[in-house]
Amino acid sequence: MDEHLPWHQELWQSLQQRRAAGRLPHALLLMGPAGLGKGLFARRLARVLLCEAPNAEGDACGQCRSCRLFLAGSHPDYSVVQPVEDSRIIKVDQVRDLCTFLGYTAQYGGYKIALLEPADRLNVNAANSLLKTLEEPPGAGLLLLVTAQPARLPATVRSRCQRLDFAPPPPAVAGSWLAARAGPDLDSATLLDVAGGAPLTALTYVDGERWQRRRELVECYDQVLAGRLDPIQAAESWARGDLAENLRWLIGWHTDLIRLKMNSTPPHLSNPDLRSVLRRWADLQPLRALFERWDAAVRLYTLCVTTQASTPLLLEAFLSDATR
Repeated sequence: MDEHLPWHQELWQSLQQRRAAGRLPHALLLMGPAGLGKGLFARRLARVLLCEAPNAEGDACGQCRSCRLFLAGSHPDYSVVQPVEDSRIIKVDQVRDLCTFLGYTAQYGGYKIALLEPADRLNVNAANSLLKTLEEPPGAGLLLLVTAQPARLPATVRSRCQRLDFAPPPPAVAGSWLAARAGPDLDSATLLDVAGGAPLTALTYVDGERWQRRRELVECYDQVLAGRLDPIQAAESWARGDLAENLRWLIGWHTDLIRLKMNSTPPHLSNPDLRSVLRRWADLQPLRALFERWDAAVRLYTLCVTTQASTPLLLEAFLSDATR
């Protein structure tokens, strides 16, 4: 994936000016909706800070020893911390190792850079362990915290980082970028609507497999609401594939249900291609119940994605409630 995304340009230039003036902070919190390339931006920044001969545009040269090591995933002054395999959290031992890493002198005499992604997966003990490094940062250390859910980070962590806010680009910019990659046969505007304006998320729908998966889940939920499909069987279907994405779609549908209930011709729907089926669902329940279902969908997402709770049981409970 190209790191040079057009909607990053303003943030990138601002950060390069701060770098040239020697005003880079010790910790940056890159925050904003998923699908905007925050992780790509963080890696681009790490590369140029470690590069031995950045080019005139403020990017890594791609040829020096540091660049080659970075691209090979073996740079000794760069570390990435993510949830370990089969875990949804970043654990305290990982953060302790990271703090030790940052405390060492850089092998190549420059920055020591650590990337935490997604930072909102830090558990309580891990976040507390990180505080000491945030409060007393090593001289040449830089922490890059990437998150689409900054509210899940403790305020003590957020307050010790400088924020970089990422927002969905203007529709014209996003649409032009996506159209160049999706081809003329796909409706880029609809893809972006479903993706919440996030171009990288919309791009994942282009090959059709995930788009088809979404249609299958629409049909599955429709059958549950109509009482034609057992919630336990439906839960098995919802648990397959990218669970976080499945549940983001579910939240988006319920958001549109509320819009349709409040205004038969809302100015915007996140799922315009599903208008007819969403209209039918909206007619099944009063507005208060729709708000309750939206709230339940958000809780379901949070529990399934960020905790060790039993996903099958949570899905079964949510789908069973849908028929009451």
